[in-house]
Amino acid sequence: MGRQLAAVPKLPFALLIGAILTAGLVALLLLHTMAAQDAFRLHDLQRQAGDLRDAEQQLAADNQRLQAPETLAARARALGMVPTDGVAFVRLRSGRVVGVAHATAPAPAPQPSSAPDAKKSKVTSDAAAQPSGTRKHHGRAGTPSPGASPG
Repeated sequence: MGRQLAAVPKLPFALLIGAILTAGLVALLLLHTMAAQDAFRLHDLQRQAGDLRDAEQQLAADNQRLQAPETLAARARALGMVPTDGVAFVRLRSGRVVGVAHATAPAPAPQPSSAPDAKKSKVTSDAAAQPSGTRKHHGRAGTPSPGASPG
């Protein structure tokens, strides 16, 4: 007296297994495609980071060049500044000038070839040779500071 097993239809089982395998292959293909896209994006970002590093290095080199003493001195001369022998500064709270700054003698100007230009050059160099200590130092609100020399 044995029991008979019911016959299970084989077609739906085969379709289920086929659908699972197909879904797994499609998922694997999608994951592989996404990984390839990420690799391309990573390569582009690495290239961009390299370009930005190069630009940063170039800007840092330019900044160092602009901060070099020779460049700063040339830019100061272009603005009409002259070197000093002493140091003077203004105390912000009191407006008092501390120290005395005197301009050093300017470098000799190149000799001009025409006579009218020579006269103009002499006037300019005389004005530049005037020491800054002879100018009035003003504190706040246009009043002379206590340490300023009358002039």
